Amino acid sequence: MQELVFADTAEESADAHLVGHKFARQAQLRLAGYDVPEFVCVSAGAFDAVMASVQLPELTATDPQSLTDWAEQASSAVLKAGVPDELAKVLLYEFDQLADESGTVAVRSCAVPRPDEGEEGGEDSAADPFAGLGSSFLAVHRDELLGKVAECWASAFTPEGVLYRVTRGGDPAATRMAVGIQRLVAAERSFVAFSRDPRGDGADRSVIAAAYGLGEGVVQEQADVDHFLVDRTSGTVTAQAVHKARRVVPVAGGGTTVGEVPEELADRPVLDDETARRVARLAVALEEHFGLPQDIEGAITADGRLQLVQARPAVVTGPRRQLHWSNGNISESYAGFTSPLSYSMASELYAVGMEELYRRMGVPERELRRNRYELRRMIGYLDGRLYMRLESWYRLHSQMRAFQSLRRQWEKAVVTVDASVVVPEKGRVGRWLTKAREVPSAALRWSTHTTRMRRFSQWWQQRYEAMPDFSTRTPAQIVEDYRELWADVALRWGGTLVNNTYVIAELGLIERLLNRWAPKADRGAVNGLLCDGPVNRSVLALRSLIALAESVGRHPQAREAVLDDSENAAIEAWRRLSGGEFGPELAEQAQAHVRGFGHRTLHDLKLETVVVEQRPHLLISQLRPVIMAGRTVRSSIEDERRARREAERELRAQCRNPLHRAVIRLVFRSLRRHMQIREDTRFDRTELVGVTRRMVCALADHLVAAGTLDSPEDVFELTMDELMGTYEGASVAVAPRDIVRLRREQRAAAVKRSDPPGVFATDADVPVAAAVAAVRPTATGGATTLTGLASSGGVVRGRARVITDPDVDPESCRGRILVTRETDPGWLFLMLVAKGLVAERGTVLSHTAITGRIFGVPTVVAVRGAVDRIADGALIEVDGDRGTVTVLDEAQDTESVEGEAEAAA
Repeated sequence: MQELVFADTAEESADAHLVGHKFARQAQLRLAGYDVPEFVCVSAGAFDAVMASVQLPELTATDPQSLTDWAEQASSAVLKAGVPDELAKVLLYEFDQLADESGTVAVRSCAVPRPDEGEEGGEDSAADPFAGLGSSFLAVHRDELLGKVAECWASAFTPEGVLYRVTRGGDPAATRMAVGIQRLVAAERSFVAFSRDPRGDGADRSVIAAAYGLGEGVVQEQADVDHFLVDRTSGTVTAQAVHKARRVVPVAGGGTTVGEVPEELADRPVLDDETARRVARLAVALEEHFGLPQDIEGAITADGRLQLVQARPAVVTGPRRQLHWSNGNISESYAGFTSPLSYSMASELYAVGMEELYRRMGVPERELRRNRYELRRMIGYLDGRLYMRLESWYRLHSQMRAFQSLRRQWEKAVVTVDASVVVPEKGRVGRWLTKAREVPSAALRWSTHTTRMRRFSQWWQQRYEAMPDFSTRTPAQIVEDYRELWADVALRWGGTLVNNTYVIAELGLIERLLNRWAPKADRGAVNGLLCDGPVNRSVLALRSLIALAESVGRHPQAREAVLDDSENAAIEAWRRLSGGEFGPELAEQAQAHVRGFGHRTLHDLKLETVVVEQRPHLLISQLRPVIMAGRTVRSSIEDERRARREAERELRAQCRNPLHRAVIRLVFRSLRRHMQIREDTRFDRTELVGVTRRMVCALADHLVAAGTLDSPEDVFELTMDELMGTYEGASVAVAPRDIVRLRREQRAAAVKRSDPPGVFATDADVPVAAAVAAVRPTATGGATTLTGLASSGGVVRGRARVITDPDVDPESCRGRILVTRETDPGWLFLMLVAKGLVAERGTVLSHTAITGRIFGVPTVVAVRGAVDRIADGALIEVDGDRGTVTVLDEAQDTESVEGEAEAAA
């Protein structure tokens, strides 16, 4: 078997079974014209010849300690054998041909495929791209060469390498090793680059980690590293630079050390944009050359020469599909825990209302049918809380031609997120074409909208006033009433949502006009132009309450009764007020308010909310603060007019052009009209919920009478289909009473838990309940979040195992989240049993990150101060997708922590 292979000998140097994939690729790239430093390779044949004289110890067990002991004995046996004399002479001769001016070379190892493994075996293969388990040395002097070659051979049996191969199902005793001796590049800067982001969502960008000094600083995480993201299409560079104090430099006597970065370079990005693009183009070119994503290492010399020292298949995780949730403005109507009955009704209202909205906005029926299933996924029921499922909202809204124009304003008004779901946008030309096609139909809808909404309001008032007294209806009649009502809602309610698109569009237009024509205007003052507009029904409800409070306040006995806040005083005050004790006019005014506005209260869109209509004495608690504040209808009207006058003054002062002011006023006038329609239809929605509440409460009474439910309040633990199904023959086999019992238990637990974050993401492949539990903040209130680089996706929560020395029992890390300053392949024993990895140093291309991706362990690196700020045993959460580490509480006592570790094991 040939013992020495030269890089420029095509047939032999490209044979991975002789030199390993690492050196075979370097040879191929040299022959293809890439700037790869010259090298020679000690083939696996030389290793085989040495191993023929080595007696390896017997491996009797595969537990970590047994593997470590066996590996140390095997490695010592190889080192003792050393380099044969004949081969030693040849190697020293080749050293003299390759050594640079400093008289040093680089010596690297590479595991070679066994004859029975084919082309997919061995280190750096497409099937096993994990690198770094064998030894490599930079700045090796002539008198060190033979010892370093022997150390590279012996690294076939390092404890971490043996463990890795056993974990992967390989035979640790069957490893073969090649050694490369390469001209050392005098690198001023070094880099590692991936042709595409390895974290699973970066097919459109390359990622680079770069540091001053030799490449060992990047690969072994010994230097301070800058990151660069390069868009593969546009070439746009996004730099993530840090203050750099450390770099790896050669030592005059051989080897390397960690040195200081010159002060003038410490805060300067290691790569300028053009150099970053050059590196990215090289990585992409190699991906095209080899046909799969590449992980490359390279060096940049003082004259700017870019040299390639390694290329291997990249460890790229598949894209993790996520679901994005926001409670946005939905929490205004459904704050906190919401009953299953209210959720099912809200889900139905969103589905039928939105479908009709899209139809009226010109979405073709075929498109509606194709995406109809998304209508039932627009809101989620997450541990009793209502959230918008943003993927469904964006997909459905994107059916509307106008959405791209309104998207940003819609996000601000509805979703309230900082960085929402990324959806493809049309190019500039596409957006203008979309707007041009939309203009005629949009103009027609806008011109007829007010008339349409007037007709809607007339229809609804007739429909609402014709509702029967459900306490006199049979269950079958109530079910029919419900189905018929909601069938009509499905046909007509979408018009109210069309109005919201006008409100959102006009708000956006006003913002742009003010930014252009009155940039210094006080926005709070200018918004007073919305005041003193057409009176809406919500304002009428408020003024009715204020007027009643005025009347009560003028009557001494009535005022005294209403302001009495002692127990049961409200019930007595309402009895006296409604019974005419304070005069028939006051009694009629109070009763008229209850008839007209008794369903309007806080959280009135929740069916379980008890409203004034049901218990009129609740009106007394609404009157008290109004009477105490001395509010009057006249003062409320005057306040609006004053705000309008101040807004006019601010507009005149900040917008001098009368034509511009006229345009702004015109848009505000249209917005005031559409705001009136919005508030009126919101009031209509409250009436719709009020009617539905009457229906379900009447059905609840019937079910209690029939012995199906124990209490009328139990009805709120059912869904609407379950409730109606009890009379329609569509209920599930489980009795309603059993459903209620289970859900009451769930409610009791859920209301004790804090709400999930306002905006968050979950893994689409994880059950939602488990995903929500993972992102929910704890009730301790002392959570601290550290940020780093997202390196391996997933979210995991557990106890921290903070260590600075890998010489610990791996069992102490089992089921724990490993927190350390840095890792290298020697930490593999610990990393394989950990459920999460956190490192103060490292890059998205480091061994820590690659290990996490290979074994599916959530990983965050470059978390500054992690070891000092996270206590051993503290409960922490690692989000490998966002790059965050959250400390949820401090360390528990030792027994508790050890007990959790045993449970995890």
